[in-house]
Amino acid sequence: MTATIKEPPLVLVVEDGLLVAMAIEDALLERGFGVQVATTLARAEEIITQNLPQAALLDLQLPDGHSVELARRLHEAGCRVAISSALDSGEVFESCHFAARFGKPASPDLLADWVASVTDAGMPNPACPSPGTG
Repeated sequence: MTATIKEPPLVLVVEDGLLVAMAIEDALLERGFGVQVATTLARAEEIITQNLPQAALLDLQLPDGHSVELARRLHEAGCRVAISSALDSGEVFESCHFAARFGKPASPDLLADWVASVTDAGMPNPACPSPGTG
């Protein structure tokens, strides 16, 4: 009998503050997640064309735009999405009613705990059916 090695759930972190991104990445790695970090929307787009994450932590305001459209596309693909922002932009969040919201600064541990609660550690990703179900 051969053992199957299961890949850890992949999390996309889109954050233009490098130190903030590194702290979030560390908290996720400590919990056993695979992590891809992007500091721009353009880099995030490159990442998701190669591998759809199970969860995404998105900074709202990035150097090359707002992450609202990226959030919507990820959600439609079955990815769990959270948006963090220092802005109190009700209308932006209204258009992303599906996303969890975190104010900035948000604890990296809080964000990592949210990821754990909505991925394989807590909830199955509908885009990735369990073996034998899809």
